Amino acid sequence: MGPTTLATALLIYFGYVATRARYDYFGVPLDMTGLSNQDLMLQGLEVVYVPAAMLFLGILIFVGIHALVQWLLSRDTEAVGAFAANALLAYFIIFVGVLLIARALIGMFLQDSSTSVVIGATPLSLAFGPAAVGYGVWVYGQQRGRPLLSQRLARNGAMCGVGLFVAGLFWASTELAWAYGTGRGEEDAGQLADRPEVVVETKEPLDALPTGITATRLGTAGEGDVVHRHRYAGFRLLLASGGRLFLVTPDWVLGRDRTIVLPYDDIRVQLLPRG
Repeated sequence: MGPTTLATALLIYFGYVATRARYDYFGVPLDMTGLSNQDLMLQGLEVVYVPAAMLFLGILIFVGIHALVQWLLSRDTEAVGAFAANALLAYFIIFVGVLLIARALIGMFLQDSSTSVVIGATPLSLAFGPAAVGYGVWVYGQQRGRPLLSQRLARNGAMCGVGLFVAGLFWASTELAWAYGTGRGEEDAGQLADRPEVVVETKEPLDALPTGITATRLGTAGEGDVVHRHRYAGFRLLLASGGRLFLVTPDWVLGRDRTIVLPYDDIRVQLLPRG
């Protein structure tokens, strides 16, 4: 798999997660929208900025920390306190890694409503905990002049650490994408009144109209030239995709209101711009 294919797959995946959360806020399953992979990839572009910036910032921070650690290790180990200070640094890094691993395990197996939940805390702890332990072991080996682990054991540990690091970052990015999509849904709900009004005319009457929608009867049953006999005004367009309109009211509230889905082939549509 080439870099371009991998990047495209990741963009589609993160776009899928974010878009699913966005329309799930309105009770609309993503499979029902009929959005294409191109649409999902465009959504993924919006989501990927923050985790990409955080990743590169984290790399810069690690480079700075590694440069500082190398400077400390390059000091004369015969100097007073230098050897002990380097050993203490290694112990501290390992201790931080153990705490992060413990936080990851708590988040995966013991998290409940009484435990504070922070987006990305558990997966990032999973990513950086083993990495910190491995780095601390390396620092300790450099401090004493020979590796603490055998070459084979160190290689296997490094592979496991890299695997957990990648899994943790992917997990954290997925949580961030879901939170971003939910935030977009909340933002959409707060700005529905600013969208153009949608007036639809249908052949059959709509049952259980949402609050705020005005219904008007067009013609009578004896007038054969009138096909669409029912007009409904006051809707706002949430999404038009897959041959369907997803309509909501301007004062839509989560848990109270519904989303109306109408196919194009049974309705006539008018859009009234907001003055």
